Amino acid sequence: MATFTFEEQHVIVRFLHLHGMKPIEIHQQLSETCSEGVMDVKNVRSWVRQFTEGRKSCESKLKEPLPCTSRSEDMIVQVEQMVMEDRQLTVRQIAANASISVRSMDTILHDNLKLRKVSARWVPRMLTDENKASCVAMCRTFFTSMTPSLHVSLNC
Repeated sequence: MATFTFEEQHVIVRFLHLHGMKPIEIHQQLSETCSEGVMDVKNVRSWVRQFTEGRKSCESKLKEPLPCTSRSEDMIVQVEQMVMEDRQLTVRQIAANASISVRSMDTILHDNLKLRKVSARWVPRMLTDENKASCVAMCRTFFTSMTPSLHVSLNC
C-alpha cells in the first residue's frame, strides 16, 4: 500500500469522478489504495461537488486571514487614552466605549499596552527602578517599626 499526499488524493478523486464514480466508491478506492492519511468521505464529497461545479485545480487554496481591524495602532492609542483618563474602567466598559469585543480589548490591554488590573486600577505591568526602591524603603520602615514590638512581645 502506498501513502499519498492530500493533493495527490485530490487528483485521484478528480480522475475517478470524471470516470463517473460516486463519492462513496471513490473513498473505498482510496482506502484500498492508501495505507495512511486517507481523507474521509465528507472531504471526498466536498471535492466531488467542487469538481462538479467547475473547479479545475487540485491544489488546496490557503485561506487568507481576516485583517485585524479592532487591534490597529489607532485603536491602541485610543484605548490607552481612555485608560489614562480613568484607570477604574473595567474591560467591558472600555470595550463598549471603543465598540470592539471584550477579547480584543483584553489583548490590547494585556499584550499591547502591558497593563494589568490591580486594586481596581489599570497599572503598568513592570515597575520602574524608582517604584521598586520606594517599595523596599517602605517595607524596611515597616519592618523596623514592627521589630521592637516583636521583641517586646517575645520577651513577655
